[in-house]
Amino acid sequence: MFYLLLFFPVALILVAFQSAILNPLSIAGGHFDILTIFLVLLTLYGSRELALLSAIVMAPIADAVAGVPLGVSVLPMLSVITLAHWGGKTIFGARLGWPVLVIFLGVLLSGAITLVELYLLGWNLPWSDLVLRVLLPTTFLNGLAAFAVYLPVVLISERQELHLE
Repeated sequence: MFYLLLFFPVALILVAFQSAILNPLSIAGGHFDILTIFLVLLTLYGSRELALLSAIVMAPIADAVAGVPLGVSVLPMLSVITLAHWGGKTIFGARLGWPVLVIFLGVLLSGAITLVELYLLGWNLPWSDLVLRVLLPTTFLNGLAAFAVYLPVVLISERQELHLE
């Protein structure tokens, strides 16, 4: 129960930041996806359980703000967490390449699942435009953004480990 109370304000802040500040920013058609980056890094440097709880709290809020049917974001977020968790258990989990790759693949997977879900719900989607002009630029942009976000997270993680010893 305590974690739910903790992650609700975090979810509100992240979704508000995503929708109010990051969504209007468009670089070559791509948008930053702070929610996916947060979930990947929380899975790799926190725990999968906390990431799952965060996704369950964030998904309905993100759906309501985005104007899509409630529940559309749950499966994409859970798939990103699963992808990050699988790789975090390997030898590559602590290397720079793995978090960047997971964020890159996670944004691509999340966007593809969302498009398929909306199509199955009856939305008329211009597939070629959405994939070529939105999904791929968003994927590459977030892959690059992973470098900027990764280093502070590693420094904070290492600092906390030092204090625990």
